[in-house]
Amino acid sequence: GGCCLNRGCIPTKALVRSAEVFTTVREAETYGTRVQGSVALDMRAVMARKRDVVAQLVGGVERLLAAADVDVYRGTASVPAPGRVTVAHQDGSSEQLETRYIILATGSRPKLPPVPEDHLRLTISSDDALELEEVPASMLIIGGGVLGVEFACIYHAFGSEIRMIKRSPLLLPPVDEEISRRIMPVLKKRGIKVNTGVFIKAIEETSAGRRVICDTKDGGEVSFEAEKVLVAMGREPDFGDIDLDALGVEHDRKGIKVDARMRTTCEGVYAIGDVVGRTYLASVASHEGMVAVEDMFGEGRDMDYRVVPEVVFSSPECASVGLKEKEAAERAAETGREVAVSKFPFSANGKAVAMGETTGLVKIVADKATGEVLGMHILGPHASDLIHEGAVALKARMKAEDLARIVFAHPTLSEAVMEAAHGVDGDPLHIAASRRP
Repeated sequence: GGCCLNRGCIPTKALVRSAEVFTTVREAETYGTRVQGSVALDMRAVMARKRDVVAQLVGGVERLLAAADVDVYRGTASVPAPGRVTVAHQDGSSEQLETRYIILATGSRPKLPPVPEDHLRLTISSDDALELEEVPASMLIIGGGVLGVEFACIYHAFGSEIRMIKRSPLLLPPVDEEISRRIMPVLKKRGIKVNTGVFIKAIEETSAGRRVICDTKDGGEVSFEAEKVLVAMGREPDFGDIDLDALGVEHDRKGIKVDARMRTTCEGVYAIGDVVGRTYLASVASHEGMVAVEDMFGEGRDMDYRVVPEVVFSSPECASVGLKEKEAAERAAETGREVAVSKFPFSANGKAVAMGETTGLVKIVADKATGEVLGMHILGPHASDLIHEGAVALKARMKAEDLARIVFAHPTLSEAVMEAAHGVDGDPLHIAASRRP
């Protein structure tokens, strides 16, 4: 495990922040600030700051473990039998541990395209992209999703020419389909090229870098060239070379099978996080860990996946929680119900206008008869923060009217949530009918 802190969420967010600052300084005159001389990016300093951020947070976790009197064994673990763990140390020694319960949290590894291994050596992984100390002139990103879009936005801001290629038409499957559709033209307008419906079959070395050869969905062939080729196709469970079959732990390529208390099919053995293969989010892994430990101590509660915010730190940000519009409509149709959908654009929000970040909207999906909030989806500034208003509403099973009648501070981005809530039962207050998204 440990992907998020060491090779995922945290280091990428450090790079996102550097990209934001660099972009803001370059556009400083828009806000009435003149910068003397040229603005340059120091990539070595960017990476040094990223490493400092990671080290600070890793150190914090280590101190928390020490304060809780947790023993940490450094080495490679194997599980020869239930209740037994073998730790192999780097010096060649090993030791046996006996325990009543075991939690498997071995994490995940990057997915790879279906090309020969010698072709893959011509690519870089998301781990490698977190260590580049020079900005490549061009970068071809294989895959969309959270990883691909975030790295596309980061390196485009740093100055790379970016092209993304993927098989499916939607760039961001984890979020609401409309949000995924809306962000594609935004990225293209900013200069990020996107090609969908292509299937990779080979990667070649050229004098200028790399060439990726693909089949197209209509039977043709197309190729793309770039200095660097980044594989960002998402992640898949990594079982850490533990012999799950010998343990009697049921699993498949999608992950370890667990029940609602995170128990595997082997008594006393639990599994949490990416290795379960359900949701590749550190926040979910933490909650799964709490559910597992509470079950060990007889304080059982089931893991609840109904309210899990998903965030993409793109530019602008995307976020979703609860049912997507299509999912809500399908479920409603099965029971003879209907859904109501309300949207409010950031172009009509005072704080967004003052910030100069008006791209995007807040979208609320609700039950038409009761007004209960079923989902919230956001494209725009600070979507990663605003989405938790939707998460609270979903957890409390609030109605859109409940959100609409809260007095929101003004001017704030959160007012867009309030306005969208007003639109479920009537009309947003601060938008004319002709301007509705």
